[in-house]
Amino acid sequence: MKLSTRSRYGIRAILDVALHSSHGPVRIQDIAERQEISTRYLEQIFQRLKKAGLLKSRRGPRGGYVLARKPEEIRVAEIIRGIGES
Repeated sequence: MKLSTRSRYGIRAILDVALHSSHGPVRIQDIAERQEISTRYLEQIFQRLKKAGLLKSRRGPRGGYVLARKPEEIRVAEIIRGIGES
């Protein structure tokens, strides 16, 4: 199976949130920097993942994104579907 760039970025971003959210919400700018993905492109992907129920967001100075469920409960197929690739 060949994945689109959007799907690959979505999977990498979800993994990044899972790895770095132990201290609270993860800022999208930090994810974009670590994963070398455009912040604007990542914002579009995150809106889709949030709508799919995979991410939650928190506003404010200590805001960012967290997973909506435990990492072990999220499947790659759900991420791809959430992004709208299948």
